[in-house]
Amino acid sequence: MKFRVIGSNRETGARTSMEFEAESKAAAERKALGAGMTVTRVEDISDGGAPKHAIVPGGSRKPAGGSGLFKLIVVLAIAALFYVYRAKLKAMIGH
Repeated sequence: MKFRVIGSNRETGARTSMEFEAESKAAAERKALGAGMTVTRVEDISDGGAPKHAIVPGGSRKPAGGSGLFKLIVVLAIAALFYVYRAKLKAMIGH
């Protein structure tokens, strides 16, 4: 079977796509790893180029932006610290 492996070059970080003949997706991923590639996705292209099924190694990924609730908690904590220490801040500034 034929697989397209998508990822990046381990040394340069450049985005890369390679095609391999392999017996399974795992075998194609191992070949790409051996060629110095960090694998992001493996697609089965045995039927002429259109991906039949894609897998992402390591399962699903979380959004890079992080949790909105966590950001809200951090902002509220900073606001609370500012409120508690506002008198000392005013004294330091000289107002």
